[in-house]
Amino acid sequence: MSLSKHLVVLFILTLSWQVSSAQGIIKRDALTSMDRGVEAMENGYYEAADQFFRDALSKMTKLPSNLAYYFGRNSYHLGKYKQAINWLNKYMELKGTTGQYYDEVSNYIELANEAFRKQREDEIDRTQKQLTTQGYFDCPSDYMHCPLCNGTGVLITPGKFGAVYQTCPYSGLSGKLTCDEYNQYLRGELEKKKVD
Repeated sequence: MSLSKHLVVLFILTLSWQVSSAQGIIKRDALTSMDRGVEAMENGYYEAADQFFRDALSKMTKLPSNLAYYFGRNSYHLGKYKQAINWLNKYMELKGTTGQYYDEVSNYIELANEAFRKQREDEIDRTQKQLTTQGYFDCPSDYMHCPLCNGTGVLITPGKFGAVYQTCPYSGLSGKLTCDEYNQYLRGELEKKKVD
């Protein structure tokens, strides 16, 4: 083998070693960030833990299952319930029922689902209160579709001998409410119309 071929092989080996060494350093840094995140989470420093876990994620090319668990658990403590559910489900996807943290993950998924449902209900309640008690809903047009009959003017209910059709008690056959009537309906103050 000629000297130039030896130099090329030596250069390739050196380059390969440097790349491997750099990858090892990055992986070690990622694992260090993950360990610091776990420590911060265990001590109740969830924001700091979140940053450590994000740093670890940015340095890893392959997601370790335990990081999915840690990130999901920490997200739960941050009140990021949907994110927690996603990460914890990712752990289950990676490890199944045989994973080291299976019991904890199952518990956190249940807690996160319950908290997420409660959070959604609270948002709906808050929105309803804003629309109905803190002022006036600004209608996009002069008339709104009646929420009771969905703008049809007719209520259809099942009966013993088929469907029963009834004129809407709030909007009549028009299926429309004025903006003032709509706001009264939202507040529960709209009185039923007399239908002939």
